[in-house]
Amino acid sequence: MTSPITSDRSRFEPGTLGAATLRSRRPGSKSLALGRAQRAVGRQAWLFVVVALIVAGGGIAYDLAGGVRPFTSALFWAPIGAGAGLLVALLRELNRNTVTVLSNLGKHRGYTVLGAAPELTPQALRELAPDKRSPLGCVTFQPASPFSTAFRDLQGAMREDRLVAFIGSLPGEGATTTALCAAVSAAQQGRRVIVVDCDTRRRSLTKELGSNPDRGVLECCDEPQNWRDYIEEEPETGLHLMPAARMINPWRTLVGAQGLPVLLTLLGENYDLVVLDCPPALRSGEGVLLASQAEKCIAVTAWDQTPITAIRQTVRTLQQRAAVKTAVFVNRVLPGYRFGRLRPD
Repeated sequence: MTSPITSDRSRFEPGTLGAATLRSRRPGSKSLALGRAQRAVGRQAWLFVVVALIVAGGGIAYDLAGGVRPFTSALFWAPIGAGAGLLVALLRELNRNTVTVLSNLGKHRGYTVLGAAPELTPQALRELAPDKRSPLGCVTFQPASPFSTAFRDLQGAMREDRLVAFIGSLPGEGATTTALCAAVSAAQQGRRVIVVDCDTRRRSLTKELGSNPDRGVLECCDEPQNWRDYIEEEPETGLHLMPAARMINPWRTLVGAQGLPVLLTLLGENYDLVVLDCPPALRSGEGVLLASQAEKCIAVTAWDQTPITAIRQTVRTLQQRAAVKTAVFVNRVLPGYRFGRLRPD
């Protein structure tokens, strides 16, 4: 669904006159290729330094044992060490194979890409009040921003679904933030929405909303008929939350809770949209098993961070559950990119 606030915003696609004009006006400091090279240097700088020091240091030590003067040895081994460090760093960077362009995802059969959300930069957050500088604050108080628009489009893609699971391949890819922002955006569109923190170990969603209950979704599965007693409400948006309480028994999980299917059925009968925030798919089998309870599962990836192999393994595992529709959402796309394509700032 497109907001009327942003519906008249001009967008330039590659191959059009607008795109060419935008490219011609973009300062050299904002070159996308240069930005990618700078990030690569930042990622591999330590590897380059370590390899260069090991190679050069080892060579100098060998020469000193043979009586070669230190300065002469350093002049010989320093370029060799720098070359070895550069080669190793370059090979590692080329083998990262992360999500940077849409074609990287389109190569693999069965990948449905629902969209991408831009990274929240310090400049964008500075426009919010100091206590609202978060993804939740941006979606709530900046509905016309590109970040909020991305999640309105995402919730629009979920308009026919009642039970949706969000899952990342690995921790730190933004699955919790994506689930929360999509839920808030759906609530802003008038849908009755509840988010359920299914990651009972990390409790990222519960902590994000500032909750710390003694009883949560795991305890609710023991008495699913009383699910209303476990619901909390986010004050700014009115979004309903079923949190995860502090774990007392580390061996008890939602996967073994017999009341979970009953609970999800009851929530589905009382809400237009039920959002599940699941544990990472590649850390344990728990996340995939919980995600398989949903009608649709959205695999969240981090732009230029999540390896294609991790996405492929996650989607393959999820698609083995024939009843679950699987899609991909890309998170933290840097300003100026749209799956590697130029977009207006």
